[in-house]
Amino acid sequence: MEDSTILNTTTYLEALAQGNGLSEIEVLILQGLELIHVGKGIIRCKLLVTDRVVGDDGTWHAGVITAVMDAIGAASVYSTGDGLHSSVDLNASFYSTAKIHEKVEVEARVKGTNGRLKSSVIEIRRERDGELIATGRLWMAPLSLKVKHTASNLSKL
Repeated sequence: MEDSTILNTTTYLEALAQGNGLSEIEVLILQGLELIHVGKGIIRCKLLVTDRVVGDDGTWHAGVITAVMDAIGAASVYSTGDGLHSSVDLNASFYSTAKIHEKVEVEARVKGTNGRLKSSVIEIRRERDGELIATGRLWMAPLSLKVKHTASNLSKL
């Protein structure tokens, strides 16, 4: 029997790949995503660089690469089954880029914890030759929303 968290992660990423999802930015950057593997703490996928995510020079925009690292890294953390988390730090290094119509491979793997924080390491490579395009380390904290209703905390404005 497949873990429900893995199924939920797969369903969410497949919806984004088809252009459906609650986050417009994730739909923009992940439309056309091909899932290779979704497991506990690991996501492997391929992505085609389209004209929607390139700069004026026709190369994959660094901001989009970073957003892809955040989204796929977050999905790898969610797939561990410990609930929703929020990004608190993302460190990205860029070594190359991809041009429009090139396919890239993205792998995000949960590598460690520090207290309640979880860390995912993300690698992006050009599919054609395996050249490393970018790496990232994402730290995430559990997302817990607690609403405290007290009149003294409300603004008097």
